[in-house]
Order: sequence, then structure tokens, then C-alpha cells
Amino acid sequence: MPLRPFAVALALAGLAVLPASIPPAGAGDDKFANDPKAPLPVRVNQAIDAGVAWLKHPERRFIPGNWSDEVDSDTLYDPNSKADHYVHPTGCTSLALYTLLKSGVPPDDPVIVKGFNWLRTGSSAISKGPGKKQAKAGGTANRIPNGTYEIAVAILALEAKYNPHKREKERESDAKFKMKKGAKLKLGVAIEDVADAAWMKELVAALARRQNRGAGWRYGHDQGQGKFYNGPRGDTDMSATMLSLLALLSAERCGIVQPDAFYVNMLHWTLKMQQPKGDPQKRWDPSLKSDDEERYGGVAVMDEARGWGYISTSGADKENVPTGSMTACGITSVLICSTVLQARESAAYDAALEAKAEKAFYDGVAWLDANWTMDRNVNRDNYHYYYLYCVERVGDLKRVNLLAGHPWYNEGALVLVDQQDPTGAWTKQDTHRPCDILNTCFALLFLNRSTPAITGD
Repeated sequence: MPLRPFAVALALAGLAVLPASIPPAGAGDDKFANDPKAPLPVRVNQAIDAGVAWLKHPERRFIPGNWSDEVDSDTLYDPNSKADHYVHPTGCTSLALYTLLKSGVPPDDPVIVKGFNWLRTGSSAISKGPGKKQAKAGGTANRIPNGTYEIAVAILALEAKYNPHKREKERESDAKFKMKKGAKLKLGVAIEDVADAAWMKELVAALARRQNRGAGWRYGHDQGQGKFYNGPRGDTDMSATMLSLLALLSAERCGIVQPDAFYVNMLHWTLKMQQPKGDPQKRWDPSLKSDDEERYGGVAVMDEARGWGYISTSGADKENVPTGSMTACGITSVLICSTVLQARESAAYDAALEAKAEKAFYDGVAWLDANWTMDRNVNRDNYHYYYLYCVERVGDLKRVNLLAGHPWYNEGALVLVDQQDPTGAWTKQDTHRPCDILNTCFALLFLNRSTPAITGD
């Protein structure tokens, strides 16, 4: 069985790739081969195969095409209800579809087809209220999910259906970690199906309606009559905002463009959400090696280690403490907004704003460096694999193998292959339900280096 391209990337990073005979996932006693003595690229290949097989298994889906048993938030949202206010029923299915497509499962695979059919048209149990089907051209009905997370991941999955995952050579290189003027956006993804194209536009419009104008996003559960419930702690958070920006970047690749003013406003908001002050930290020089002795190399430039929290970075609430996952989200948001504006050579992205964005970027990387670990989500006891996926976004948006001097992919991949369950899943109970499905998706998205680079021809 030939090794996938990402195994070649590991070899380029200095790890030996050896030929291996890899038994099919689920063979025999439904356990997969996971030899801790095998080269990491071999173990990564096995882990992805097993994770995909586990995710595709019929037992993962509660009805054909649906990976979640949550249905509450697809009806009109009542904040006074005693039901769980943080359910995201279609989001789980969208994430599974996105993950499988990024793992190399073809769009015409029956599991993918059934998943999109369920996601777009729904079932009788969850096709009411704001999530109702909307008739479009040709009589096709497209369902619009209720909440921000669900809509954003649906956009990601839909773009992935028409944009096969490729691991370009330049993405595997140790390119310098620097934002450059005149970068190009990778555009031109054609959604060939008329119904899917209409659906994408509807999803983007629905996502826009949930934005807190001039700021970011939060849960955005539809209460009807243009009102959205965002939870008790305000109308924005870094996680929902970053995911929304990532989805809108996917929409940009499909020709649905946001104005410059949108990205300028989102950049200003993201900068405001970063810690105002931080400890001095020498800037990592990307031209040097990653070992401790040479990592900094006497570079004169000093940064401030400034991170991001979930809701804010002030006050006693634990959600305001900077964490690994939210700092990676903040860096991702800065990269998306600044690079889009750079690529357009926008007059609104002047020298002063560019300098602020660059400082926020390097200060965020400095915070990750000062708190570096792949073993847990820094300053949180949950969302470990989500944190790894957040780091992957930063590394792959900029096509780098070294992040703050650390071989982030190799370190994270080793953690994931060691923690994978013998069934092929990642079963840590540290995220929203269904934990095993969500964490398996986060792990696979990391291992596949799934985030497309934001620049390049």
C-alpha cells in the first residue's frame, strides 16, 4: 500500500519513511495495527485509515446520513426551555463530511452522498422552524441549519465537496513564517450543481445574519423574527468567530466575496480581543533550526507573548483566560483578514493597520511559544484535540512545518497516534457530545493537514 503524500512531508521534515504492509482497518478483531516502534509516517497512515473506517461505519450514524442524535436546536429556539441550549445537531454531520472529504474519501462515496442528502433536505424530525427547507430553482429544497457553528461547518463541507484536498509541495516546505505583501488567494472553486450553488449562497447569507455587527459571532440560535440567542455571556466569542471566518474564506474560493470593509472591521475586532500586554519574548527566527540551542540565535527583535481568551481577556471569568486553542483561533483570524486585504491590495489596509496586524500575529506566536505543548490545551482541561486542530490551521494557512521553532505536525501527530483507541476512534471525553465523533474528526483533520494554505498560485 503506497504511503500518502503527507508521509512524504514527514520524510522531508527529517523522519524516515519505510515501506510497510498495512492491514486494512477493522480487519480480524476490529482492531488496527498500531506498532509504537514503527516509523511515525507509517503510524499516521494507519491511524487515518482506521479513523476513517470507524467514522464511516454504519453504527456511527443514528439514521442514514446523520452522525448525531441531537435535534433540539433545529426548531425555533427558546432560551427559557430546559433543553440543552448548546446542541448543534447538523454540525456533527457537516464536520464528519468535511473530515471524510479531507481524508480522501471521494464525493461520490455512498456515505458522503447520504450525508449531504440528509444535511440539505433533512428528515421529518428536524425540518421545522428556521431550519425549514427553502424551495429554490428547479424545485430543489435546501435546509438552512439553525446555529452559527452548524452553518459555518456546512459551508466548509460543501466547498470541500468541490475542492479535492491536495498537499502541495510548497505547503510541505519550511517556508519562512512571514506575511508578505502581494500574496495571492487561491480562488476558482466551481460548485457545478445548481442546487448546491444556491445552497452555498443561502448558507453564507444565514451566517451573515448571525454576526454581531462590527464584531464577531457567537451561537446565533434563531428565535424567529430576526432575533438570535447567543447565550448568557455576550454576543461574540473567538471560536465561533474564527470558524465563521474560515467558512467565509471557503466561500471566497467559491466566488462569494465579502467587501474589504468587512475584513477591516473583523481585523480591528480581533486585535482588540488580544491581551493588551504580555511578557517579553525573543522572536523565533524561522531560518534557524528548531533545537533549543539555535532556536533564537540572538535575534534582536522582541515580541510580547499576548494570547486570546474565549470571550475576552479581562475579568475573573475562566473564559477570559488566554488558552492554547483560542490563541490559535485569534492568530488564524488575523491571518485570514490581513492576507485577504493584502491580496486585494486594499487601500483600507494601510501601513498602520498592517503593522498592528503583524505585531498581533508575532505576539500570538510568541504566546504559543512561551506556553508550548501538544499534550493538552493550554490553560484548559478540555478540548485537547480541538486545540491541536486549531494549531494545524495556523501552521497550514502559512505552509510551515516549524511553528515558533517547533515541528508542530510531528509533535502533534505523535500524541494522536499514541492516544488513538484500538477501534480507530479518539474517545477522550473532553468536548461536546458526541465526544468520540467530534474528537475523531478533530484528530483526522490535524493528521491530514486539512486546512488549505491561504496564499499561493
